[in-house]
Amino acid sequence: MSNAIKVSSTTFKSWAAVVLENDFASMTVLPEIGGKVVSIKALPTNREFLWQDDTRPYRLPQYGNIFGSYDASGFDDCFPTIGECLYPEFPWEGITVPDHGEMWCTSWLCELQETGVYLHAYGVRFPYHFEKWITLSPDAGTFSIAYCVSNLASYDFKYSWAAHPLFAACEGMRILLPGQPETRFVFAIGDRIGGEFLETHRWPWMRTPSGDPVDYSVIGSPSLAANDKVYADVGDAGWCALHHPESGDFIGFRFSPEKLPYLGICINHGAYPFEGVKGFWVALEPCTGYPDPLDQVIALQKHATLKGRGSAEWSLTLLLGQADSDEAVRQIMS
Repeated sequence: MSNAIKVSSTTFKSWAAVVLENDFASMTVLPEIGGKVVSIKALPTNREFLWQDDTRPYRLPQYGNIFGSYDASGFDDCFPTIGECLYPEFPWEGITVPDHGEMWCTSWLCELQETGVYLHAYGVRFPYHFEKWITLSPDAGTFSIAYCVSNLASYDFKYSWAAHPLFAACEGMRILLPGQPETRFVFAIGDRIGGEFLETHRWPWMRTPSGDPVDYSVIGSPSLAANDKVYADVGDAGWCALHHPESGDFIGFRFSPEKLPYLGICINHGAYPFEGVKGFWVALEPCTGYPDPLDQVIALQKHATLKGRGSAEWSLTLLLGQADSDEAVRQIMS
């Protein structure tokens, strides 16, 4: 078999798409729908890693709408916020930053390259240029995702960025992190976990609303009807992974802990979206700060800053494959 990389234009559910593919993996991107990655597949096992919902057709998002009003699937970029809020500082004070940011509801431009694709878009209410390069390794299921965002204004711009991949969940899956990082409770729908806002715990243990311990790393049943989120410190080892012990399939990120010092983890056991078919997914979100709304991120001084006319760069390495144990996945990711 050839390890050649194929980068091609096609359609996916009637939308213009770009596909990156080798013998090990494929990725499908919809530039018009916020540059959304709609499929990440391990070809030897035909495992689809991203949550998809055929009951919600892809629609061109109307800027400023709620993320859950659309397909609520795939892998988007949240920038310059996750939660809707008002920008708190001059010269954009009082301007609404939309739910899940501007990028998911903006059409992107794209250029096919020899081993990948270049995607980019411009801010709507804020002056920046957001760029992303996705490339595929020829001899493994490994994608490199490089980012650059440039401030087009002369004023400093404070922001928060988070990867937003909704990985399809299976009962018994495990979330793997290095060590036992400090982990903060953010919100909970349902009764799986509880706590005070930003209450700290030691991974993987959280607590139920009644105070009983919960191993947050183990994925339960969608019948739990729970959707909750925590933020973990990354520490010195920048990686995270999701492993299915029965099938052996895993997917994970490597990243710089200096540039992306936190990891958001949101698990949806069938409680969201609030209308229609409920999702069952795990979001592993390397990010620049916490919690979700940018105004709170800035208040806690956990934001990142684009200097006037400046730029920032960061990257993710996305790995997928098979491993016979959690420990084997840890060795691969470390």
